[in-house]
Order: sequence, then structure tokens, then C-alpha cells
Amino acid sequence: MRLGVPLVAALAALAATAAVTAAPTPTYTVAFQGNGTEHQVDLKLNIEDTGECEAAEHVDVTAAVTWSASWSGFRPGARSGRSTAAAISGSRFTGTHVKDACEADEEAPPGWESEASCDIALAMSARPQLSSATRGQRLVLTLTAPAFAVPIGTQCPLNVRNDQFVAHAGVKLAQLRALKRGAGITVRLGTSSPGPGDLYATDRDCSAPTKPYDGYRTEDHCQDQLSWSGTVKITRSA
Repeated sequence: MRLGVPLVAALAALAATAAVTAAPTPTYTVAFQGNGTEHQVDLKLNIEDTGECEAAEHVDVTAAVTWSASWSGFRPGARSGRSTAAAISGSRFTGTHVKDACEADEEAPPGWESEASCDIALAMSARPQLSSATRGQRLVLTLTAPAFAVPIGTQCPLNVRNDQFVAHAGVKLAQLRALKRGAGITVRLGTSSPGPGDLYATDRDCSAPTKPYDGYRTEDHCQDQLSWSGTVKITRSA
């Protein structure tokens, strides 16, 4: 009979452990959305060895971006969730690209002058990404927006600075565990709301002058301004 008490206690402990083990791990849906603009103004001057300006090139373009992305079945500690949606509807590229003389009263070289006006939807060149890491008592999400690209053949040039549409969001693990099914936590993101480790270059000197070659050099004056804002919402789904 004395052996029965320890045996019963052991079986009870085993049953409790099995119940804890069998408890399902909470899963979440992660929704990431945002919008922003990148505006670039570039003036290039072709300078002869004599110091005289032979021709000019003016670019003034704007990329207006908007996106939404979501992942389901996400578990804290997992690398990612299942990507369920990604959209960039409404993202547009506009601007002008003009080649002319350096001064209004001067003539440009033969065949140089041209003028283009652009207004076209941006393309998605890469899908959004989600990853996570546990740091102490916090979960840090790394969210990458869809990559944007100006369609090939567009006469106005711009390489969208997609590396700036990446954000980190820190959430306390205790807050996630306390969420009831259907409830969520929203975190603001963007250039004015940087997360852990986010360092955004909102103003960038994009000048790329060239050294003298074959009697010419290029003088370049380029400025690029970028800003965006968005949110990530983590909702308990199960």
C-alpha cells in the first residue's frame, strides 16, 4: 500500500505534464502596411576640358508607394509565417526627364535635346518578407515591404531605394501570450517611428560626378528625399 501513494503521485504529475505538452502553441496573423514617397531631383552638366558647359540633363521624379502584406500561422520563435497576401495597388511613378542646353540662349549639341514625361504604375520586383528573433523577454519582427521597380523602358530614370522600406518592431512576449483570440497589438513604423536598430537615410546626396574622359567630365547635383509610415498588427488567430 505504501508503494501506491508514490505511484499515484507520479501518474498525476505525468498527466499534468502531458496536458501542458498537449496545449496548443498560440498562432498569430501578421499584417504589415505602409505608404510613402521618394522624390529625386538630378541636374547633370557635361563640362568640356575648357570649363565650358556643353549640355545639361534634368531629372525630376517621384515614386509614390503603398503596400499591404500579411502572414498567417505565425508562431513566436519561428522564422516566418505563411505569406497569404501582398499588394502594391496605387503605387505610381511620375516625373520628367529633359535634355537641353546649359543656358536658355545657347544651343545643345545636335541630337541631344529631348523631353519625356512619365506617369506609370510601379512594378513589384520582390515579395515582402517576415522574420523574427527573441531577445530577452521581447519578440523582434523584421518586416520588409515588397520591392518596387520602375518598369523597363520608362524614359525617366529612378532606382527605388527599397532598402529603406524595412522595419523592426519589438513586442513583449508576455503581451502576445495574454492576447485573446481575435485581439491584436498594433505598432507604428516608418521613418518618423524607427524600431530597434532602424537607421533611415531620409535625405541622400545621390550625386555621381565623373572624371575627365575624352575631353569631357560630368558635373552632377542630385538630391533624394524619402519618407514613409506604416503599421504592423499582430492578431491572435488560434
